[in-house]
Formats: sequence, structure tokens, C-alpha cells
Amino acid sequence: MFMKNKIKIRKARIEDIPQIIEVEKAAWGEERAATFEMLKSRIKTFPEGTLVALINEKIVGFVSAQIVNYDLEKNAFTWYEATDNGFITKTHNQKGNTLYGVNLSVHPLYQKKGVGKQLLINVAKLAIKYNLKQGALGGRIPNYYRFGDKIRVEDYIKIDNTKNNVPSDPELSFYQKCGFKIAKIIPEYFKDPESLNYGVLLVRKNPFYNKWYRLIVAEIFDLISHLFFP
Repeated sequence: MFMKNKIKIRKARIEDIPQIIEVEKAAWGEERAATFEMLKSRIKTFPEGTLVALINEKIVGFVSAQIVNYDLEKNAFTWYEATDNGFITKTHNQKGNTLYGVNLSVHPLYQKKGVGKQLLINVAKLAIKYNLKQGALGGRIPNYYRFGDKIRVEDYIKIDNTKNNVPSDPELSFYQKCGFKIAKIIPEYFKDPESLNYGVLLVRKNPFYNKWYRLIVAEIFDLISHLFFP
């Protein structure tokens, strides 16, 4: 799909992995970048869930997602628990109710060109395609390390403008502008010194979700599976 700003979004391929890793390293640093094995596992496990963004045929960003069962009232998984340590082999569940964001990475040189937003829009279409109840992800709060000794994290995530010289967190604001709502705070979500290891569970409901349709489809799928694969 070509956009006005010349961003092209498509499914990731195995041969894209070296370029994706370069984006990962530029966005996250060497230690936190996804490995070749992680990315290969995500693409093989759920091919539709990993998308790349290209400008002039160069990969400048990518997003990974999986389908899981997530109870917002009960569950508060760390990133490692929710994503099978980034591999998704054991956590992806095609019969789940939630599209869960594994990660979103954009090369720093392209972070103000709308790449992240276009990736989110395109991967979010999977929630509609599979009639999932919601989309969810664990967001970072990368500016919190500057204020953690002064402000409780519960208060920090509520800041929506400049107050007492404390601006709203840019990453949290980005997801909120994309329609996500704060569900809960998850301590030790990810090894992230800038966020003081906190993650914020962000959720966007699927307005087209039809639970009865999903139940019927699941029943038919099970019936066909038993008939053809006894």
C-alpha cells in the first residue's frame, strides 16, 4: 500500500531480517535489539503479524504482533511472559481474543515521518479481520527516568500537558493519539532503564467486534478440524 508520503507497508519476509535488525539496533541499541532467531520465529509463527515500512524501497520501520487470550482484569504479563521471550512460538494463539503488540520499531531518522502510525494502522486491521475483541500492547515511558525520584508512576502517566515543568511522555502520548487507553501499570515489564522498567498496558477496543460471530466461527472451525483431521 502506497501512502501520500511514499511509505509502503507490506508483510515481512525472511530475507528482510538483516535490514530489520539494523532498524532494531538504531532504535533500541545493540543489547535490546531483536535477534535473527526471534524475527524468523515471529514471521514463521504468524506471517501476517509482522509488517515492514519502506521508503524508497529501504526498510525504515517494522511492527510485530500476535494473537493471545488476554483478560484485562486478571492478567498483567511482563513482555517476556506475553511474547515467549520475543519468539511468540508458545504464546501466539489463533483462537485468542486480543491482538497483542510485540514491538514497534522505527529508525530514528524517520520517526517524525508518520511511519509508526502507518504501521499501527495496518497491523490493527488484523483485529477486524479476525474479529478480535481488542488490541493491546505494553508501552514504554522513556522519559520517566528523569522524574522517577519526584513523581509516582501512577501520577506520571496521567500528565497530559506541561505542568510543574514535567511534560507528558512522548511515547505514551503517541499511542494515546492513536486511540489507545491506559489499562494498568506493569512493574518490571521490560529491561528498560529509561522507563525504570515500567510498562503501561495500553488497549484499544475493536468497535466491530462481534462475540457471537466469533463463537460460531470457532465452533465451525473445530467441527471441520475434527472431520478432516480426526
